[in-house]
Amino acid sequence: MAKEEHHSSLLKSLEKSLDVLDLFVECNTGMTLKDIAEHTHLNTSTAFRIVNTLERRQYLTRNDMSKQYRLGPRALALGYSSHWTENVITLAKPYLRRLQQLFNETVSIYIAEGDCRICLDHVESTHSLRRVIPIGESLPLYKGAAGRVLLAWTSDDERKRYIEKYGNISEEEFAAIRHNGYAMTQDESEHGLFALSVPIFNFEGQVIASLTIAGPSMRFYDSIRQKMLFTMSQYAYEISHSLGYRKKA
Repeated sequence: MAKEEHHSSLLKSLEKSLDVLDLFVECNTGMTLKDIAEHTHLNTSTAFRIVNTLERRQYLTRNDMSKQYRLGPRALALGYSSHWTENVITLAKPYLRRLQQLFNETVSIYIAEGDCRICLDHVESTHSLRRVIPIGESLPLYKGAAGRVLLAWTSDDERKRYIEKYGNISEEEFAAIRHNGYAMTQDESEHGLFALSVPIFNFEGQVIASLTIAGPSMRFYDSIRQKMLFTMSQYAYEISHSLGYRKKA
């Protein structure tokens, strides 16, 4: 009888923990401990124990400033193989909008697919002369800043294959991109087009996407480029952090 009661208690605890996780699966917005307790009808002390355990096991993560919880890297990893692109799009969209509002140039997210790069999402400039990027656009991976960023962090063998096949970039240039943390191209994908791209990392430290801003070269003078690079690098890190990426000490 004691064993059955113990098992019953464990199952109830498990159900309560899953109820908490379900809140974030349904809508992964930030929630405070009070929000979680109210939505799951748990008392505060029980909610705290569950949330504390989930945070310790990295299924939830807490923002120290707002005191709000979100899904952590372990939870994201569970559905990563089938849903990671949706996670990237959802997390990146506010940053795409902010970059477009700040600089009024077209901002996009690219991923690698075979020997191509695919536009996952974008926010276009309002200028009449602008880079037009259809969602789902497929371009050669070896062309443009976005492709160079996606290639720079691939395996040694993969980079060697591209260098031997296309010959438009060297291993030294890939090393410089990794060292600097960005790629910059002009007149490569299109004549008169300037592009700046930075990497987005996942929880395993792999580059899974590139955050890119592009437009007519004449509008990308040096001081603007520096401001763009600073802001893009900050935003890309925040997206990466939300995906579970942590910089190595």
